[in-house]
Amino acid sequence: QQPKGTIDLSAHKVVVHPSDAKDKRKFVFSVQKGDEQMFVGSCANEQELNSWTTAITANLEKEKAEPPTATAQKAKKKKSLISRAQNKAATTTATSTLGKKVMKAIINDETTTLINALKHIVKAQSHDAKKADELEKNIIKIAVKAFLLIENKTLTADDFLVADKPLRDAFELMVKVFNGRGRVKDDKITAALAKVEELLKKAEEIITNLLAPHLTSKNMLRISSTFSIIANSEFLNSVFRNDGLEGDLDKLIDAMEYYTQFHYH
Repeated sequence: QQPKGTIDLSAHKVVVHPSDAKDKRKFVFSVQKGDEQMFVGSCANEQELNSWTTAITANLEKEKAEPPTATAQKAKKKKSLISRAQNKAATTTATSTLGKKVMKAIINDETTTLINALKHIVKAQSHDAKKADELEKNIIKIAVKAFLLIENKTLTADDFLVADKPLRDAFELMVKVFNGRGRVKDDKITAALAKVEELLKKAEEIITNLLAPHLTSKNMLRISSTFSIIANSEFLNSVFRNDGLEGDLDKLIDAMEYYTQFHYH
């Protein structure tokens, strides 16, 4: 069966529109060529807007391809059934006791310590246990799905190394801030944590662009939701100035320092 038509998106771009008091719609974006709008969409919130615009932009950058043949469509359908089964397994794994064992095989004890410490900090700082649990669940689900993409040879471990530099730089800077507290002026700590936010957002951008072609919008929202918590200088400043979080912060910094001692090539 031949396609009924095609839409040429070459030379198109995604444009985010500012909120207009006269228009009740918020978080609006369009796909357009020049001033001509081909599609206009409205999202529920900023996270959903970022997920959509990032995913569409990633696909706009792909090279043009011929319409799929009937044989290719059948193969794709078969592959999609397998993918759905794997995604179901990944979801079950990520939310079960088995998921913790799978994660132990994927990441080392120090990374597990980092996630646990981060969860405790978010819970204590926000007074929201559900938010902290959701953060942990989102990190685990994305890690499992990334692991499956590598196992299926859709992506390689080297593909993820691009995000390592900004992540490593952010961790190293946080270690310096932690060790320098008491000797450094508050304004310098604030400036350093603003730089940490910038680096973490860069890592988010790389990971989002890498995974956008392979994950659903729901799972892409897990990425933006996670980074909206940790890549936030206001949150980081409040954590570093909360004496009650000293124990968990110490564990978090230890895990970050351990991570930065190793280089992956």
